[in-house]
Amino acid sequence: MFTPNEEDLQFLFDSAGMDVLINDVPQQAIITLPPLSDSEERYIHTLQRINMGDMVTFDDNKYLVINETISPRNGKYKARIRHLNYELQIPGEVIQDYLRDENGNIITDNFGKPIPITIEGDPIYIPARVDQQAFTIEEGQLRIPNNEILITVQDNEVNREKLILNFEFNLMTKTWKVTNVDLTKKGLMIITCQQVQSS
Repeated sequence: MFTPNEEDLQFLFDSAGMDVLINDVPQQAIITLPPLSDSEERYIHTLQRINMGDMVTFDDNKYLVINETISPRNGKYKARIRHLNYELQIPGEVIQDYLRDENGNIITDNFGKPIPITIEGDPIYIPARVDQQAFTIEEGQLRIPNNEILITVQDNEVNREKLILNFEFNLMTKTWKVTNVDLTKKGLMIITCQQVQSS
């Protein structure tokens, strides 16, 4: 089997490669176009190993590696990346505290009691791929949900902590509830969400 010379490969990447971020770490990569599909997808070629679930940033856009890349092909790694078309805004942490002066001392009311306050931290933004839920078959019946979406995000500590069963959030002017979290694809969280009907 043909194995390219490492120097030739490095020259190719130096000449045709571009600077990208992989999990916020700068790397050289070659980005190519696959056949057209419904979603914005590309191929990424690197000299360093990349994994399913890695976040790739280039041209001010974020993508997720959506397939396994166990071994190199012709001296380089190749994977398919899919554009993340939404950013989920998750409310920040809520902290109960007391009103304080500029020196950090607790301020009290006229009766000497501390004045409680609620502080909401900055929101968390999670890059995500949002797609309409595909059809399913239940008890021999074809079911096409129109009130469900699939959200694919990177499997990391923050996302596992925030995107849990029954968590509700707003997206596309609607409220959604997490009904299933699929972790079978290492590196990815595939989340099924159902629209919450307003009362």
